[in-house]
Amino acid sequence: MRQVKEIISEIESYKSDDGNWLRLDELVTELWESGKPEIGIDALFGVFEKNPTDDGAGVFWTILHGLETLEYEQKLYNSLMDKPSHMTITMLKRIENTDSDTIAGKSISELKSFVKNNPKIESELIDEI
Repeated sequence: MRQVKEIISEIESYKSDDGNWLRLDELVTELWESGKPEIGIDALFGVFEKNPTDDGAGVFWTILHGLETLEYEQKLYNSLMDKPSHMTITMLKRIENTDSDTIAGKSISELKSFVKNNPKIESELIDEI
């Protein structure tokens, strides 16, 4: 088995080949099989940030479900503050649908307002918030 840092490095540098996300799917599986997926949280949010309007042909949903098994809320908050994406907005809405008013101890409504006005947000994502 490869070192977790090698897997993470490959995830960080991954670029889709004309919409083919199969290798990323394999890398995500390999990360979880390493038994240390929490080490790759930043890299996984980085995938969302580099592809803000994409769902990775379903692979990003695998990432989302995996992240939800970890301690991820602060990293989600940071990602939304830095470079909002379709998948991070979806994650925020999923938390909000649990009747939670906060994420990482901060107000969801205030975060949503900030995200809508974030100059880094893709215009097509604003209506998702």
